[in-house]
Amino acid sequence: MKSSEELHLFEPGILTVAPHVAEEIPDVGAFFLDWAIRGLNPGQAREVESAINGRRCQNGWFPLESLDNIGSRGFWRGPLTYLARMTADDGAILQDWSASGLDGENRSKLEATANHLLFQQGHAAAATWVVAVRPQAYLDLTGLGDRLAATWELNLGSIRPKEVAKAVRRWNR
Repeated sequence: MKSSEELHLFEPGILTVAPHVAEEIPDVGAFFLDWAIRGLNPGQAREVESAINGRRCQNGWFPLESLDNIGSRGFWRGPLTYLARMTADDGAILQDWSASGLDGENRSKLEATANHLLFQQGHAAAATWVVAVRPQAYLDLTGLGDRLAATWELNLGSIRPKEVAKAVRRWNR
């Protein structure tokens, strides 16, 4: 660990997302919805929006654990499959950002808690905790937000809008 950096580790509990974090970290649900509803009729768009909003946690953000059942119990054919694909790299991105410059036990603790928060409370809650724990690190929230959005765009780049419409129709069977 950098000798000049002191970590302020604390048990996160249920976090309130800091406003300055919310401004920089894109809402994964809104990002996906904006992408997914292109080419859908209004009824189909409302269905996808309802599926996304129904999985949000208490703080209003989208926890990745809500995608854990995608791939089982018949959900694999629905449009949220693409959301799961879109966010596949998010854990690694957040861990890399949160623990940059650290090593050893401090790095491991930080990565584990940040990843846990990502899955339980969403991207912005995880980033809020990391920024609070590492106030001297001056972590780049804008860079994290940009990296997430760029990766989401890349992961969705090979999927055509008509595939989403087809997935919504299959979902309703």
